Amino acid sequence: MTFELKGWHVLAIMLVFFGVTIAVNTLLTVYAISTFSGEDVSKPYMRGLEYNRTLAAREAQAKLGWTSEIDAARGGGSSIVVTVNISAADGIPKVGLTARATLRRPIDSSLDRTIMLEAAEAGIYRSVLKDISPGQWDVIVIAKSSEGAVFEAERRIVLE
Repeated sequence: MTFELKGWHVLAIMLVFFGVTIAVNTLLTVYAISTFSGEDVSKPYMRGLEYNRTLAAREAQAKLGWTSEIDAARGGGSSIVVTVNISAADGIPKVGLTARATLRRPIDSSLDRTIMLEAAEAGIYRSVLKDISPGQWDVIVIAKSSEGAVFEAERRIVLE
């Protein structure tokens, strides 16, 4: 007995093929939509509208002429020591600043941590942060003077 391919066989093969294709595409689409949205910041539209304020703040910071050096190194175990050295345009260390640092994980904003930096020496601000996992981190430092000047600096670090 020989097999004879009939029209209903072809119809069944095509329905199964396209049925599996549509089912897999639907499953992957639902999974993609229900997981990571791709947005790492809340209210990206509003942040975009604030861009002119950001440009004005950067221009004001450039006029200050302050410079910074940011360092983060393992202190022991899973803790790290964040050290920031801030100097004025003439190289004199800036003292009396209120400084904070945010450690931001580029891939997941839920891991972000903010700490206050304490004055360790003239122009040097430091703090210890515990339970930091290895990998890439962005260290964002914001320092404010008593006169209202705001300085912001950022550096990407890799923790082993």
